Amino acid sequence: MKIFITGATGFIGTHLTKLLVETGHEVTALLRTEAKKKNLPSKVEVIKGDLSLFEDENLKLPAFDVVIHLAGVIFEKNKAGYYKYNFHAVEHIVNCLKRQDWKLKRFVFASSLAAAGPSNPDVPMLETDIPNPVDHYGGAKLASEKFLETVAEFVHTSFRPAIVLGPGDENSLTLFKMAKGHLGVNIDGKPQYMSFVDVDDLNDGILKMVEDDTDANRKFFVSHPDRASNVLIFKTLEKVMNTKVFLIPLPKFVLFGAMKASTLVSSVFGIKNQLDEKQYNQLLNHFVCSGKALTTQLGWSPKHNLESSAKKAYEGYKAQGWI
Repeated sequence: MKIFITGATGFIGTHLTKLLVETGHEVTALLRTEAKKKNLPSKVEVIKGDLSLFEDENLKLPAFDVVIHLAGVIFEKNKAGYYKYNFHAVEHIVNCLKRQDWKLKRFVFASSLAAAGPSNPDVPMLETDIPNPVDHYGGAKLASEKFLETVAEFVHTSFRPAIVLGPGDENSLTLFKMAKGHLGVNIDGKPQYMSFVDVDDLNDGILKMVEDDTDANRKFFVSHPDRASNVLIFKTLEKVMNTKVFLIPLPKFVLFGAMKASTLVSSVFGIKNQLDEKQYNQLLNHFVCSGKALTTQLGWSPKHNLESSAKKAYEGYKAQGWI
């Protein structure tokens, strides 16, 4: 199939693009900066530009069977920023696709576990549960999901990945660096439970979504059936990194103060805020979901447990010189 992908040079996109090429698909990627072209397989065609490209009402795109929209932002200064890149950009690309003189078969959208919101630690969330996002990032992703449900011109699939582990992930890198420094954090001394998925397992799931030739609109959580806690994650990192990690109980008010300070510094100096209200809320809640629907409907089955995924990520970080 002919596939167009945004976010192809990011963490998930880099692995996914390689998989799509290896499985015989013709891939075209949106390329924002020429320097990142080296992250793409040589067979990948490119369309140069960023997400603002789709605001052009006269834009003509070559015909594609499937569009995979991975691009978005994780860190932004305010609600307007989160919605600009994670909701309005979806509106623009979908409306652009509707204007083309060819018909798309399926639109595959990378949503987020944050769109569903926190869960009961002992009861995994299902796709049928009422979503309750607790931050603007999740709110923008949920708005995009709802917008796609109004589109009649082509079918769509929205997927909500659990925490994704694998080589090249800058977000999880913090955990590995903490473990290397022999330090782990336990907010208020209580475990936080969360779902996870290996990046290769996630992309196997996305491939099944891409090759889904039905006319059904879909929504999936993508998660390994086992849940993890922050305590278990640090214990696992101890093993795969052959180190010792000491868990420190961090009072919630200290985290809150750090979040406020980080937000102030970010607004004053215009730098990326990696401990904003979104991160604060996500650190205080449980996010446990079930990937059974993806298994039942499309036959997906994850191959990597927490230990094997953490080991892969660690080896990848070492090879890249990140740790």
